[in-house]
Amino acid sequence: MAELGICVTIDRTMGFTMDLSAKKGSTIRDLKQQLADSDPTGGTKVVEFGLGLPSKSPGQQVVPLPDSTPLTEEHKSLDLCQNAVAPPVPEPASQAVVPPVQEPVSKMSEQDAIGKVDGHRKIWEVVGGADKGGIMVRDGADLKSPPASDRLATGSTVEELEIRGERLNYKLVTGAGPEEGWVSIRLGAKDLLVPEGSGQKAPEPEDTWKPPSTRDGSELSIRAAVGKPWKVLGLEPGASSGSVRRAYHSLCLLHHPDKGGDAAIFKMVGDAYKALTEARDQETGGWRDLEGQAVGPWHAHAASTKGVTCMLFDCFGAPPWESRRLYTGSWQEASVRCWELSKGEPGKVRPPPRLVGEIQVGGFVNDIAAISPFGMITAQSAGMKPLPGESLRVWNLKSTPFKQQKKTPFNSIKDRDGTGAITNGTAGSQAIVEARNALAQVDEEDDSQDNPDTSEQRIPDAGNLDEMSQMVYLHQRGCRSISLWPRPESRESTPVVAGTCSKDTIAVSKIDLEGFSVESPAVWSFGNPHNITDVNVVRHESANRMWSGDNRGIVKLWDVSGAPETGDILTIGSNSGWITGMEVWAEPGVLVASHSNGICFIDTKAGKTIRQQTTKAAVGKLCILNGDSPIMFAGIGEELLQYDTRMYKDGKDAKPKAIGQWTLDANITSMHCTETRKGHLLIGVGCLNGKVAAFDAS
Repeated sequence: MAELGICVTIDRTMGFTMDLSAKKGSTIRDLKQQLADSDPTGGTKVVEFGLGLPSKSPGQQVVPLPDSTPLTEEHKSLDLCQNAVAPPVPEPASQAVVPPVQEPVSKMSEQDAIGKVDGHRKIWEVVGGADKGGIMVRDGADLKSPPASDRLATGSTVEELEIRGERLNYKLVTGAGPEEGWVSIRLGAKDLLVPEGSGQKAPEPEDTWKPPSTRDGSELSIRAAVGKPWKVLGLEPGASSGSVRRAYHSLCLLHHPDKGGDAAIFKMVGDAYKALTEARDQETGGWRDLEGQAVGPWHAHAASTKGVTCMLFDCFGAPPWESRRLYTGSWQEASVRCWELSKGEPGKVRPPPRLVGEIQVGGFVNDIAAISPFGMITAQSAGMKPLPGESLRVWNLKSTPFKQQKKTPFNSIKDRDGTGAITNGTAGSQAIVEARNALAQVDEEDDSQDNPDTSEQRIPDAGNLDEMSQMVYLHQRGCRSISLWPRPESRESTPVVAGTCSKDTIAVSKIDLEGFSVESPAVWSFGNPHNITDVNVVRHESANRMWSGDNRGIVKLWDVSGAPETGDILTIGSNSGWITGMEVWAEPGVLVASHSNGICFIDTKAGKTIRQQTTKAAVGKLCILNGDSPIMFAGIGEELLQYDTRMYKDGKDAKPKAIGQWTLDANITSMHCTETRKGHLLIGVGCLNGKVAAFDAS
């Protein structure tokens, strides 16, 4: 079908036009959709404007054509109308009423009265483009002039240099984006910039995604939308980042092969999310993560019997849409705290770490795990006579988010003793020392705060937690460890099951579709798994195989897909002490366990110990990124060591190679690692004295 070239005049006074191409026989509605799709903010709707034939008399209003009007040669030149609602059929031109000529800048003059004037400067604030990383900047006033490589970030303020119609030539005052350029003040009826002081703020996009009603219906929709990432996720272009994350997570759970879904559909969902993520990176220039940075050590919790017992990087809230957050749990304080590690804007935001908030979990915290962007599980011991459900709780972070504390009991920026906490290591340790010294210069007024003795913390009554979380009625005794499968450390992985363990029960539960809770009853469980011995850690090897370790050094393998009555399928006496951590590499068939006397390596296929590596101090914890990563971290006393485990390529008898070492000022009790979008490996470490450090180990 023949193409029809159409010139749409955006602003006749300034001569701004846009050339479009349409097929003969298409309609005004189709052409309006083209214009809406070209909006750099993605927020313009076709109902907000109209298209009409140019007026024959100066000052005469352009009459919008009906959306159903077929495009012909008569429509090669059209004007943009502010009113999208077509009025009644106009009278003949001879009888038409010509309205008074309006000044094209009358609305601008009204805004000038509101704008904040700093000397001779007028300051504008960017309120558009919140869901696009900012608004488009061009080199010149003409809409056809070349675009800048970066966008002007939402929330930035700019100085007005010149105005032509609804185009603003600016100079950047605060925020991010090109130092100078031309931007549109509004697009249709939508403001992109407003004078500072007008009271209008940048809107926060809402989470509007709705889950599909059936798997079959969702599958048909996804197949029909291949190549259109927004449609694959069931979203409109420009949807909020929260909607994108929730849609991705829920669709992954719905179509996960382990839950009976189609592997091809599961991959389509992952590809769509990856495409949107990479596009967002290109628009914003990438997110400033902790690459090459170090934060701490800082007093995250009070010194206590077991110190910082668990920590977790927020893998689901990872870049480019969210900040870098770290969750830490203190056994004796019975609390989980959330820390913001992003730098923020110098001069406006306090340097990291910044305490976002805290939740009291109702028991001595043993472990935490994030099951979705909006859901978290906490495992705790709840006293001498715990009630059913007290030892495992699921938190809906969407409805019960971490809230800012009114007052913190100690300084989260500055160390009290003033001593250097990390010494005698590689370049990474020096970076932490420098970062710590720099942080010691910040926020001097914090020194005036009291530092009360927090060694004794009252555990709050469980009753006040019922409205904030959901109890999981599974364990009678304290729950010690949580294992998710698949591991969420990979950005494209979504956990579908959670394994948990206590002295009385080891179990596997399904994570619900919304990611806010786990299904009950458990899909698999076994009572008294280690013969009345505390089970300290549990780890998945695969969807069907899970390992557990106790405080006698006994390691057991469980087939969690079979009948619980069969019990464990393999028991290994590792001849080690109290097991504190465990990780599994499924492909080479190697399990590594940290314990009170060192590190134990086990051949999972042969079912025997490969090597016992004795250490001078107890190994408080170890961790790996995932089963594909060759890097392992281990906390040996006060020393954090980084190992390269690729020695398995030379045989299982080869010795792991230490490639990095950092020294802290107290025994290491917890750790977690994650990977940035640029492939850097971040490690967070918690110590017995309540301090935490996080840095780039790459």
